[in-house]
Amino acid sequence: MMYCCLSGGLGNQMFQYAAAYILKQHFPDTILVLDDSYYFNQPQKDTIRHLELDQFKIIFDRFSSKDEKVKINRLRKHKKIPLLNSFLQFTAIKLCNKYSLNDASYYNPESIKNIDVACLFSFYQDSKLLNEHRDLILPLFEIRDDLRVLCHNLQIYSLITDSKNITSIHVRRGDYVNNKHAAKFHGTLSMDYYISAMEYIESECGSQTFIIFTDDVIWAKEKFSKYSNCLVADADENKFSVIDMYLMSLCNNNIIANSTYSWWGAWLNRSEDKLVIAPKQWYISGNECSLKNENWIAM
Repeated sequence: MMYCCLSGGLGNQMFQYAAAYILKQHFPDTILVLDDSYYFNQPQKDTIRHLELDQFKIIFDRFSSKDEKVKINRLRKHKKIPLLNSFLQFTAIKLCNKYSLNDASYYNPESIKNIDVACLFSFYQDSKLLNEHRDLILPLFEIRDDLRVLCHNLQIYSLITDSKNITSIHVRRGDYVNNKHAAKFHGTLSMDYYISAMEYIESECGSQTFIIFTDDVIWAKEKFSKYSNCLVADADENKFSVIDMYLMSLCNNNIIANSTYSWWGAWLNRSEDKLVIAPKQWYISGNECSLKNENWIAM
């Protein structure tokens, strides 16, 4: 039995699920259980989140039961995993016993083959791991058919698919501004970053239409209004996080924020000719980020 213990927003849920699904390939008979207990008992310091992973065509066996949620939530509290941890962590439980395995255990399935019940807690933000299993993961993150229909009815969808010169820009503010814990850890990107990224894209790909996806439309319209080739997507047009991510993945190029949400938007972009601009500094601390991709341009 393998429990994928979800937490955080959509981007982090995707990392967690992908890691669990990759590990399951070594144990095909293992039951994959999605645990959403975190969303019923979130720490006060965390940004309020909801389960959103089911907006994709993911494959799993079942959700955790009420009794399982109680036990896993108790284990999570005892584990005391930091909110954001770029290193792989793997914890296993068997009945009332807890097994704590080092990071290397995730990459060495043979070392855990005799454990009957396993819980994966961390975010598993590892671009190398995902790139190695890209063909396995991509089909799992196709949006549900009903949401695809909603998306195709949006005016912005036609704009993106009818052009070969569209670059997405993601501006993440929200909790990076309003939540002191997130703000202290991440911080927001400057306009200098976005302007430099826009200039680089146009120097390499020619004139572009830039579509800004953001959780702060008012701020984005104020800052980008001077650029005639910039369009701010209307956040009120959809209520599903996956739709903006899907739209970003359809653009020719991507300028991402220090956010796993737009990271996935760029990673899911199937174009072989895409240019992706990513921030060189992901965290305020300047700590190394395991989300770097060799083919992406860091600024």
